[in-house]
Amino acid sequence: MTADDEVGFGAPSLAVPFQLRGVEGTALFYYTLNRDPAFWGFDLLGLPFDLAGVRGFPVFLAKVAFPVPGYRALVGWMQLVWVTPRDGSGPWVSLDMDPRHYPVHLSYEAALFDAPGPNPPRRNERWEAQTYLMACPDVCRSPAVFPLLGVRWGYDLVDGVVAARPLEGVGADAWQGNLPFLTATCPGWTFGREFHDATRSTRA
Repeated sequence: MTADDEVGFGAPSLAVPFQLRGVEGTALFYYTLNRDPAFWGFDLLGLPFDLAGVRGFPVFLAKVAFPVPGYRALVGWMQLVWVTPRDGSGPWVSLDMDPRHYPVHLSYEAALFDAPGPNPPRRNERWEAQTYLMACPDVCRSPAVFPLLGVRWGYDLVDGVVAARPLEGVGADAWQGNLPFLTATCPGWTFGREFHDATRSTRA
């Protein structure tokens, strides 16, 4: 294993460089399929259905390599999710919220793990997430954040057969399309319109 390898994933699937407060960092994204729900901790969740039903769905981890100390290292992840049933309804959009109902949880060496699946079980839907690395202009003291970069990922479920959607970078245009929803969902918060010091993504 190399320094960037993660248990259950191996090497990162995607690496995206960024710059914040004059320091270069890298967002690392790991992406695989859920072949063993117990390995990923599903047995701890008390879900009311057979865990075999989440086999084959994607497993996602985002983390940062950002060599700065203390408050300078505070960044966070924001994730929006679209669920589109194949009966013509939706899509239904949601924002994964911090337990304090903040849109972003800022932390030291921030990471985000997600392993979705239909709950309750369904046979047909599209599930797509956009996941953004975010920072606050004054580190953590005001309700204002701006994006550094973003990715898209998810799955398609057709007649009970799941296929993971590609993990790929998204641009500022995708982010800006989310701003009306974010400002309505998070009154009192300010969201920057542009990617801050955005740079190109690279396959690891």
